[in-house]
Amino acid sequence: MKTVLFFFLSTLSWTSFGQDSIAYEWKNKGEFQIAESDLWEVDAFENVYASNGNSIKKFDQDANLQFSQSIKRLGRMSQLVLVNTMKLIHFSEEQQTLCYFDNTLSEMDDCVELSDEGVINASLVSGSSQPNKIWVLDNLNSTLSLFSLDKLIQEQQISNLKGTLNIENISDIKEHGSRLYLLDETQGIYVFDLYGSLLDFIPGKSIQQFAVVGSTLYTLIEGALKIRSIDTEEKISVKLPIDKVFDFQIQNGNFYLRAKNTVHKFELVFH
Repeated sequence: MKTVLFFFLSTLSWTSFGQDSIAYEWKNKGEFQIAESDLWEVDAFENVYASNGNSIKKFDQDANLQFSQSIKRLGRMSQLVLVNTMKLIHFSEEQQTLCYFDNTLSEMDDCVELSDEGVINASLVSGSSQPNKIWVLDNLNSTLSLFSLDKLIQEQQISNLKGTLNIENISDIKEHGSRLYLLDETQGIYVFDLYGSLLDFIPGKSIQQFAVVGSTLYTLIEGALKIRSIDTEEKISVKLPIDKVFDFQIQNGNFYLRAKNTVHKFELVFH
């Protein structure tokens, strides 16, 4: 019987399957052409957003262009962050600003100066699974703060990340459920609760990117997808269907694999 990956991992026992006993196939479901340097995101409706720094474009799940918006005046974009299907954030590390767009790529309100909120040197931001909130990493102070976007009020803070845990370089942040995942590419993934207590550390010195779906952690390592049960720590490895993948996202059981100037959409099916 066939079943998509997230269902497979959430319903079957990890311990009953050895690596060699798992048969699978990748089903190609389309692709999106974007520039090699574009930043990109996929929302819950499987719309794909791409930005080259001069404009933002939104494509529907069939790769049809829906909207386009010029953003030249906002400064160099460092990240394109989806808060939800109705709100998109342009983060500029150079300008230290957050600028908001709605789902038609129309600007919402004025841009926020992070220095006005006590953030000295924001280097990374990340959407939260909590409604209308965002995490902001201040490199200079080695702090990670959760802000409410309604009035940009700081709600909580994790301090002294480098001093306490010897984290060298946080390259990605993701919140899922009641856990916060921080990727240090030189060491691995640190797992916190939402109050800043360290729950787990998953070593890995060559993790390029990761995603969390349900109780499963996916990591991209040297052309393969490593799949790990968060609860049992059992692991499997799946070879990717295309070469030179350096980024990926998962939405609704579909895998979006980024390789140079194309985002490939696949479904992973187990037999």
